[in-house]
Amino acid sequence: MGVLILGDVHGCYYTLKSLLREHWNPEEDQLVLIGDLINKGPHSARTFKYWLKLKEQYPSRVYCIRGNHEQWFLDAYREKEKTKAYLQLCSEFEERSLRPAEVATEIGQMPLHFENDYLFVSHAGVSEATLDPFDTRHASGVLKNRKALKSLRKIQVIGHTIIDRDKPLFKASENAWYVDTGAWCRKYLSALNFQSEKIAPRILQVPTKKKDKSKLN
Repeated sequence: MGVLILGDVHGCYYTLKSLLREHWNPEEDQLVLIGDLINKGPHSARTFKYWLKLKEQYPSRVYCIRGNHEQWFLDAYREKEKTKAYLQLCSEFEERSLRPAEVATEIGQMPLHFENDYLFVSHAGVSEATLDPFDTRHASGVLKNRKALKSLRKIQVIGHTIIDRDKPLFKASENAWYVDTGAWCRKYLSALNFQSEKIAPRILQVPTKKKDKSKLN
C-alpha cells in the first residue's frame, strides 16, 4: 500500500477536498496529513470537521500529525487564554457544532509523527538541535523546528517551512522532502505519493481554490 502525504492545509477546505478527490484512492493509499490543518486560511472549522469525517470513514487509513498550530490551540485551551485569535477560532468551531473542548481532545490524541519501514513523517522534522525532538515546547522539536534536519536512515517528510518555489523540494544532504508550498498564501496545496522506498514519489498539486482565498491576509 502506498502513502499519500499532504502539506499544510491551514483552513483551505475546498482546496483540500479537491486534492483528495483527484488524487486519493483510500483502497490503495494511506493518507497522512502533515499538520497545521487549522488557522490562517478561512475555513479552519470546516477543514477540521472534514478530517474527523475521514477518520471515521477510514480509521486504519487516515492519519493527521499534530502541527504547531494545533498545539497552539491545545495550549490556549488548557491555559484558558482569551486572545482575540483564539476566541475567534473557538467561535468558528462552535458555528460548526464543534465545542472547543472536543477540538482540544482530538488534537491531544494526534500523534507527533507517522512512520513505516522507510518513511518518517513529522510536522517540522528531526534536527540535530535538540536531544528530545518530541518535546512539544522546544523550538527545535518536531512541531516548531526551522533548522537543518538530521539525516536519518528513513526518508523524512516535513511541512511547516514554506519552500521558496511552487513544488515540493528534496534535500539530499538531509534525506528529506519539504512539502509545504503555502496553500493559504501562495498558489498550491502539494502532496507526495510514495509507493516504494526505491521509487521517487509522485508530486501532486492542486491550485488554491478561490473560496479559500477570500479571507486570506
